[in-house]
Amino acid sequence: MPVVSTTLFESVEVDISNNKQLFIHPIHRVVAETFPVNLDLVVLSSLYDLKPGKYSCKHAVLSPNKKERLAEFEHAAVGIDSEGGGVGFRTGFEDLYIEGPGRYWVRAEISGGIKAEDILIRIEARKGAGRLNMKG
Repeated sequence: MPVVSTTLFESVEVDISNNKQLFIHPIHRVVAETFPVNLDLVVLSSLYDLKPGKYSCKHAVLSPNKKERLAEFEHAAVGIDSEGGGVGFRTGFEDLYIEGPGRYWVRAEISGGIKAEDILIRIEARKGAGRLNMKG
């Protein structure tokens, strides 16, 4: 059975010595003193134990009621040649406009009949938190 793991990160940097991506600060909530706020967010969905075939992924940031898509990005399909293969999809959302605090959602929709995964990201208001504070 395929396994999907989706994680949210504050940012991605590239290690220039070996040209590898470094995912920085996994997060599950954001604290801001004032709203609206613009948020940078990186979503990584890793798929494991796949059957041979083509797989694509769509990442979407959803409103607290899950009815409005605030941003989305769809990746091109990637082929898997052998049983048990894996693939990762990374999406960077920059300057994502968040109007106010709430329980927002990041959805990873995977092609090939694999169930979508919704990840909660809490965006909270707190005085004295600074303009924007990402929390792991």
